[in-house]
Amino acid sequence: MSTQKRAVVSIAHTNEKHRSQERVLSVVQEALDHLGGMSRFVRPGNTVLIKPNQTVFYSAEEGCTTDPLMVGALIRLAREAGAGRVQVGESSGGFFSSMDCMRITGMAAVAEREGAELINLGSDEVPNRTVQIPQGLYIKEAPLPVPILEADVIIDTPKAKNHHIEPISGALKNWMGVLNQRWRNDHHGKPEHVRQFMDIMSARPPDLVVVDALIAGEGDGPIANLPRWCGCILASTDPVATDVTIAKLLMRDWTKLNYAIEAEKRGLGIREPIDYIGTPLEQVAFPAWPGHEGFDYLPINFLVGNGVTLDGTIGHVKSVLDSMLRRGNLRDVIWLRGTPTIMVGEIDDPNFEQHLKEGPYVVFDDAARPRYKNDPRVHFVPGHPVLRTAMPELFKGMGVSLPGSAVMELQEYQREFMHNMRYGTPARKAKTLLKPLAAVGLVVAGIVVLKSLASRTGRNGRWNEAMSGRSAAIKHYQNS
Repeated sequence: MSTQKRAVVSIAHTNEKHRSQERVLSVVQEALDHLGGMSRFVRPGNTVLIKPNQTVFYSAEEGCTTDPLMVGALIRLAREAGAGRVQVGESSGGFFSSMDCMRITGMAAVAEREGAELINLGSDEVPNRTVQIPQGLYIKEAPLPVPILEADVIIDTPKAKNHHIEPISGALKNWMGVLNQRWRNDHHGKPEHVRQFMDIMSARPPDLVVVDALIAGEGDGPIANLPRWCGCILASTDPVATDVTIAKLLMRDWTKLNYAIEAEKRGLGIREPIDYIGTPLEQVAFPAWPGHEGFDYLPINFLVGNGVTLDGTIGHVKSVLDSMLRRGNLRDVIWLRGTPTIMVGEIDDPNFEQHLKEGPYVVFDDAARPRYKNDPRVHFVPGHPVLRTAMPELFKGMGVSLPGSAVMELQEYQREFMHNMRYGTPARKAKTLLKPLAAVGLVVAGIVVLKSLASRTGRNGRWNEAMSGRSAAIKHYQNS
């Protein structure tokens, strides 16, 4: 009889696409029951911390973030198992606020309804403690938020989705979101960052992984994914095997998962062999569209040179452009400002003067050649790599800071309203309905009318003038 260690991953599946609270609870419970139930992990009086993917404010329905209904089911099951305290914690990516993301996606509404606390793990207000990492292969100590260190049980709850750097984003990459945001940004995007973050996971790994694969994300991840119904919940104690399973579920190449390779070296799990229990993997796997290759699909001039990496400046700029393309914002920029040229890193532009005439010109990263980054006609974004400033600086460089931020704010309000009405307590729903959405709606209607009437000549001045009128309505909405 073989004594080789084997990982176990549970798969539960539903064909019913209406994600009610009761139905999602049933699928989550089924996945956990295959592993022995929540009581195997949670003891009476335990503090349980749930770590979802809330890196941006886009919804679970968009294939981008963890489904609040799945997290709500886990909160309820943890309570039933006797948990004394349940927390939901995140350190969101880029310049997004973790608390705002969880409020907009509906995570805050579900946590309130189920009696869990929200924690901004990335905030400087949450104390950190430097811990030793005896199994670290690259770093031997790092700061970790105290809630991570003091939790009796940590449940890692990623979204099953594509990523443009790795084939998928899963349980291992989700662990970047347990860190203080400033510390993470200082170390992210560098050649050694995968090894660093897996060293950190070895200091305090999750006790359980539960994956939201109800609506998976195919295409240009991590924030421009296209939603694809899958109907699955995965569960395991092995985050490495879980990520391999996500890749196999989406029919991506699991041998190219660098996080899994590094995590396996640190004893965090195994890539194979894996035993599947519950629904057979081959019954639910599907060929997820891997997303665009290269950069030629973008309807702008996108020049990528030397000295920069895909997991650094290139990836962060690409993610913003992918999201703008997916949601129609890039089309509006071209209409308003002409065709932009984006230069990342050290490369020559033989059509530089022509591109300057055709639209805004933005140069990213200190690796760019002095000729371009010092030219007063371009907008230069310093840094090496450029990470959290990629989105606001791109908007600024394209000359659409005001309309760009207005569109983003209005998208946030729309999502928050929908999620509060779907997931919120009666009190939260009533408060949401009382907010002066009519004022915001009038501003939006005015913007649409003005945009449709604006002529090519002077259109930017009219657009920005209209956008400046949105501030009072939005501030009134926020404060009410």
